[in-house]
Amino acid sequence: MVGDPSKLVPCNDCIRIESRRYIFQIFNSMDLLLVILFAKVILNIILLCMKRRMLQSLIGHFCVSLALMDVALFACVTIASFVKNHGTFGAPNSFFHVCGLLQFFSHVYSILHFPLCLMSGIDHFVHLRNLSRSLGLFRKMLYTFTVCFLWIGGILYALYSHGFHNLPSAMMQDIPLYQCDIPISTQSLSLSVLILSTLCVVTIYCWRNLTTLVRSLHLDTYLEEIVIWSSHPVAQLQAVSSKKQVLTNIVSCFALTWIPFILLQLTIVLIWAPLPAYMDLNVPWLCFINSFLIGIIYWMNYKDIPPENISLIPDGFCHWECCKLQQVSFNCKGKLVPDNEIKASNILIA
Repeated sequence: MVGDPSKLVPCNDCIRIESRRYIFQIFNSMDLLLVILFAKVILNIILLCMKRRMLQSLIGHFCVSLALMDVALFACVTIASFVKNHGTFGAPNSFFHVCGLLQFFSHVYSILHFPLCLMSGIDHFVHLRNLSRSLGLFRKMLYTFTVCFLWIGGILYALYSHGFHNLPSAMMQDIPLYQCDIPISTQSLSLSVLILSTLCVVTIYCWRNLTTLVRSLHLDTYLEEIVIWSSHPVAQLQAVSSKKQVLTNIVSCFALTWIPFILLQLTIVLIWAPLPAYMDLNVPWLCFINSFLIGIIYWMNYKDIPPENISLIPDGFCHWECCKLQQVSFNCKGKLVPDNEIKASNILIA
C-alpha cells in the first residue's frame, strides 16, 4: 500500500516527477532513470579525457570528483533497483530508497554552485598571471583539500538542513518513484540569469565593435596554418590595447564557442524548466562556468598576462589566443610582404 506523501520530508524548492509542467514525469521508469544516469557518467568521462587542460585548475579537480560522485549515484541506484527486483535482504520497497538517494544527492549538489564559483574565481585571479605546464605539489594538495571541504560541507548541509538524519525510518514507507519530490538548484538558475544578463550588457556595450569585427573577419592561411584576420582598423593593435576592444574580443570568443549552451540556458530560464539538482550539476555546466570566469579574470588582468602563458590557460574550449591581437606581415593570399608594404588593416587575431 502506498504511503502518505504528506509524511515525506517537506521541500520548498522541489519538483515532483509526476508534475505535468515538467518533462520529469517520464522518470516513472527505473530503467530510463538508469539510462539517464549512465549517460551522464559517460559524458563526464568523455569531456574529462578530451579536455585535460582544465584539470590544471580547482574547477577541473572538482569535475573529477563530480564524475566520481555521479558514478557512486549510478551504482547506488543500480543496486537499489537490483534489490527491488530480487527482493534481496528483505527490502522490497527500494523505490523509496531510490527516492531518498535522489533527494540526498540533489540537496548536496544544489548547494555547491556558488561556493565553487567563488573559489574558482579566486583561483583563476591568483594563478592566471603565473601559469605553468604542470601543477606543483602544494597546489595539488590545496585543490584536493578544497574539493574535499566543498563535498563535506554539501553533505553536512544535506544531512542537517533537510531532515535526512531521519531517513532510515522514512524508508519503511512504500513510496513510488513517481511521487518523489526532487530538489532543484536555485543557485544554478541564479547563475544562469547572472551569466545571461552579463552577456547581454556586454554585448550592448560592445555592439558597434562586435558588428564591425564580425563583418571584417576573414579566413586565410599563414605559414601553413589556418588563421582568422581582420581587415578593419577597429581590430588594430595599439601600443596599449583599450579595455573595450579586449572585452569585445573576449565576448566574441566566448559566445562563438558556447552559443549552443547559451541558447539552452536561455530556453531553460525563459520557459522555467529547471533540471533536477542531481542532473543540473554536471561537467559541461562547470566547463561553461570555467570559461566565463576565465573571461572575466582575463579582461581584468590582460596587461599582466604574458603572451606565452595564454596557451596554458586551463580551458579546453575557448581559444583565448584570439583575444591577443598580433600584427603580422602577410597579405590576403597568405604570402609574406615586406615591412614597408604592410597595411595597417592586416591584423592577425587568431
